[in-house]
Amino acid sequence: MPRCTHQGCQKEYDESDNVDGSCSYHPGGPVFHEGLKSWSCCQNTNKPVLEFDAFMALPPCTKGVHSSAPPPKPTTTNTSSSSTAPANNANHVVTSSNGVETYGPPPVAAPSSSSVTAPVPAAAPPAPVVIEEDDLSIPVPDGARCKRLACGAVWEGESVSRGTGDKAICRFHPQSAIFHEGSKGYLCCKRRVLEFDEFMKIEGCTTGHHLFVGPKRDETKEELVTCRLDHYQTPLQIHVSAFAKGADKERSKIIFETQQLHLDLFLPSNKRITRSVTLYGPIDPSTSSFRILGTKVEMILQKPNAASWPLLELPPAGSELPPGYALTFGVSGRTGTVGGKEIVLAPEELARRAR
Repeated sequence: MPRCTHQGCQKEYDESDNVDGSCSYHPGGPVFHEGLKSWSCCQNTNKPVLEFDAFMALPPCTKGVHSSAPPPKPTTTNTSSSSTAPANNANHVVTSSNGVETYGPPPVAAPSSSSVTAPVPAAAPPAPVVIEEDDLSIPVPDGARCKRLACGAVWEGESVSRGTGDKAICRFHPQSAIFHEGSKGYLCCKRRVLEFDEFMKIEGCTTGHHLFVGPKRDETKEELVTCRLDHYQTPLQIHVSAFAKGADKERSKIIFETQQLHLDLFLPSNKRITRSVTLYGPIDPSTSSFRILGTKVEMILQKPNAASWPLLELPPAGSELPPGYALTFGVSGRTGTVGGKEIVLAPEELARRAR
């Protein structure tokens, strides 16, 4: 059967059943800026999100009929803050001078900021990559999709999806997606592309079993959960927010080390967050601080000197970072470094430029 090429759908369909309303999709294009991800067609309905999994889970905003026609190839248009966006709705990739990319109807251009090469981070032990597996005793609902990145296989029964054939093999990415300065890829492999359609076609670099339901949770015991980390930076500080609603102020602990951040947060309903983050660069534990609020935990990590961190967490050894991370700083922001009035360079970059 043909597969629908509409963004947000990608389902196989039968032409005889292809009626109006059978396809749910996004007619616009993805928008990536400073870590936020959204669709240009429904930014007011589906608010921008930070994580790629959450972006892929944003519900489609339009219904129609399936189509197997290949999507139009985007063309790149460079704009600046003073330029005027095109008036048509062609599938353009509009890239502003500060790295904002919109696929589809062009967005309003944002102010420009300078970018230079990132400094080489100090060596630190990388966090191990944990790959979850299904608990075979948990029944899989009909129509369930594999939760692993770049797979999306549909459950076809025990004999097919967990058998010995090719459909039982999951080809996926064990690490998260990364977007910056037009470059798109995954931290676990080296391939980088510019167009979003090409990014969606990057095949998984690891093979294993599908993940339809995940491991079994014991409701009588304490449940370990995860939380989203958001950050922005100034030359001498990293401001981190852990979105853990209702954390117990008496029992929860945050421990700062030279290049480690340890979270032990006790939440309502017998839930708990335990996470250790290997930081991209060193901090001063004695002057770093935190506050536990009603909806999140705010932390201020003090840098020993002025330097730019392209990421909060140091990726595992062998991960390739996209080139062109900005070393400019601002006094505000939500998810990363934003345009400042002057360039602040790390000592490593100053030494490199002096050669």
